[in-house]
Amino acid sequence: MDYYQTITKLITAGRAAALVTVLDSNSNQSVFGKTVVTGEGDVIYNDLDLGMTDQVKNLVVATIKSGHSQIIGISSEQGKDRQIFIHVFSPSPRLIILGGGHVGAALCQMGSQLDYEIILLDDRPSFANQISHPHAHRLICEPFERALAQIEPSSSDYIVIVTRGHKHDRICLEKALGREAVYIGMIGSRRRVSAQLKDLAESGYSEEQLSRVYSPIGLSIGAVTEAEIALSILAEITRVRRSSSSGEAIQYEVLQTLVRLEESSEQAVLATITNTKGSTPRKTGTQMIIYPDGSLKGTIGGGCAEAEVRREALHCFDHGQTGQVRLKLTADAAADEGMACGGLVDIYLELLPFISPEIL
Repeated sequence: MDYYQTITKLITAGRAAALVTVLDSNSNQSVFGKTVVTGEGDVIYNDLDLGMTDQVKNLVVATIKSGHSQIIGISSEQGKDRQIFIHVFSPSPRLIILGGGHVGAALCQMGSQLDYEIILLDDRPSFANQISHPHAHRLICEPFERALAQIEPSSSDYIVIVTRGHKHDRICLEKALGREAVYIGMIGSRRRVSAQLKDLAESGYSEEQLSRVYSPIGLSIGAVTEAEIALSILAEITRVRRSSSSGEAIQYEVLQTLVRLEESSEQAVLATITNTKGSTPRKTGTQMIIYPDGSLKGTIGGGCAEAEVRREALHCFDHGQTGQVRLKLTADAAADEGMACGGLVDIYLELLPFISPEIL
């Protein structure tokens, strides 16, 4: 079943969803059920060996709304107590860059490492193409007014206005203020931006609307070069993003790899953090892929603890079964082991390709 391809399609369409996995409680079997449930309660690929009762579905939907992955203990219709892991996938925040010049290019490149869906707009073909911006997920080459109209508004948008002139800034800012967005920032000197805001106020925009504009844009770090300016902007966006949500960002590189593994049926072990307690470098839902040769895709925090998970994953290949790892590190032990912090981390190791119980 194409679980991760389905998840990818849903979040790309702006829909939250969860991948529900029945966890192996005694590590002597390798196949358990999975299902995909959308935030609206639609059930896709129902392979759960305990059935998808209304009670289970309601628990999953409530977990999706909370935005936090978690393990839940339930009883099946046959009276068996089981644990399910509800891995929540929410639509990614979008970094909408208005302007494909030097600062826009630097934002595009850096933003790609921060798990944003990057959309870049420019009205010049030479500045809105895949060669100039290989890290952009979507490029729109249209006049700014028409280009913005092609993007459905979202409450998880971060809009950065870095066009080449006052006229384009004004158009972009007016359109941005009419949208639901977490962040709207416009580059420019204090005098230039103040003049724009004053003019907008005189045109009827309220103080509340104009207060949404971050200006001067970016954190004050003494930025001079285009890359430094992009760094200061993304630092400010990160502060805004994390002040409103502490959830773990979707690991798009890992998710794309999982889609490819589904298509190729290539062997791998998927390590998923199913529970954390205390201070941990990564949160519940973080995933890492381990290949038979020991190479990795993604990270669960690095250090010697990650090496231990890799060793256990190689044992899964040898024995053909799932596994579970509990990393228990005090603050002192974490420092000794090369981890960034202490805490308790539970990790579930799953053999890929996953085989549905229905075809056994």
